[in-house]
Amino acid sequence: MKAEPALKPEPIEKHPRAQDLLRAFLYPYTAPDHDFLFVDGAVMALPGDSIKDAIAGRMPVLAVGSNRAPVQLARKFAAPRHLDPVPVTVGWMDHHDIVYSAHMTGYGAIPATLAPSPGTRVRVAVTWLNAVQLTHMHATESVPDHYRYQQIDGKNLHLDCGVSVDLIGSYQSTAGHVFDANDIFALAGIAATKRRFKSLNQWEMVAHSAMRAGHPMHPDFVLWLTDNIVMRKKLVGRYLNPVE
Repeated sequence: MKAEPALKPEPIEKHPRAQDLLRAFLYPYTAPDHDFLFVDGAVMALPGDSIKDAIAGRMPVLAVGSNRAPVQLARKFAAPRHLDPVPVTVGWMDHHDIVYSAHMTGYGAIPATLAPSPGTRVRVAVTWLNAVQLTHMHATESVPDHYRYQQIDGKNLHLDCGVSVDLIGSYQSTAGHVFDANDIFALAGIAATKRRFKSLNQWEMVAHSAMRAGHPMHPDFVLWLTDNIVMRKKLVGRYLNPVE
């Protein structure tokens, strides 16, 4: 099946609700490809010799989608309520890939989840959270409605900084990641080697899902879903098809 062409910026930038659309279609957002410290809305350097001190006593949690991006961390951990820093380290995970979940967020993006993929090596980030931050992250991830939080084996995780973990927290989609016709789609914006699944960008993924659900693809389709929680909840599961 031929994917829709990539989104051109002009139609969105001129739309009256451009910011809402950009938040949906730019997912999973730009993120540094190096270790950093997120502090009060700013990205600061996290030198290798200070990483162990920065992460001491904190829980490592995989950030496979937007949680690795400063713009999303700023939304979730905004001052003055959240002043503690969030260390973020990057690396690779063997035998897994980052794929689309079979549900849509309240802001119109089809989000990410982790999936097994023998032979694939995917770029990942890890947020190191204290107890208060972890509880808040659970709330922002809609646990247990959209994601379940679990501990997975850290043996396949290889961080650039050399830190190893026995277990790592992971938010796994409750809607799953297998779409109609047993298709699984990887996030094109996430680096990986020996990828087994077809990769799509956000626009292509939404367009593909809209088409299979019998809707014409247009930016207003996303706005319609963000404004209509009842319909958005129906468009979950296999190919986001309406659930009768």
